[in-house]
Amino acid sequence: MKNLILALGVILCLGGFVSNIPAKKKVIADTGSSTFMYALRHPLHSFEGVSKSFNGIGVYNEESEKLEIIAVKVAVNSFDSGNSNRDSHVIETIDALKYPSVTFTAEDISYVGDKVTAKGKLVFHGQTKPFTVVGVQELNKGVLSISGDFNVNMIEFGVEPPSLMGMSTDEEIMVSFDFKFKL
Repeated sequence: MKNLILALGVILCLGGFVSNIPAKKKVIADTGSSTFMYALRHPLHSFEGVSKSFNGIGVYNEESEKLEIIAVKVAVNSFDSGNSNRDSHVIETIDALKYPSVTFTAEDISYVGDKVTAKGKLVFHGQTKPFTVVGVQELNKGVLSISGDFNVNMIEFGVEPPSLMGMSTDEEIMVSFDFKFKL
């Protein structure tokens, strides 16, 4: 009987500690409702490419209603600009056979209101560099949305910008995203 009372006491005490641990859960971006795209500017025209072949995963703190960790991986050859020749040229320029994906991971995520700042690492063209992405978070009807945009300088990652008719695109790839996580 003493052991039973002692065991119950331990369980009750541990229950108090356990209830103070924030509830965290893995969340996965819904690729059907999420978007990931890039844009490039060329002296003669600008164009965009959209990918539906990406993975976004995070750790969501249910108590604070915030992401604590995020990781995103996108297949370079999955972008569709509506022009297969252009897509092939971009894939060739970025060495997609050698470097098939781009990833971003962050464990340092901070919030000011609905503004989200994720400091992490970007892996592009086989090079890993510290990188910061800023976005906006919205929570609506059980769906966590994180959206934003950022620029990646191709030269900094060892990529020569694609060219057309002897003229190169801008060095900056403009990336925009809108991830939807069902909670």
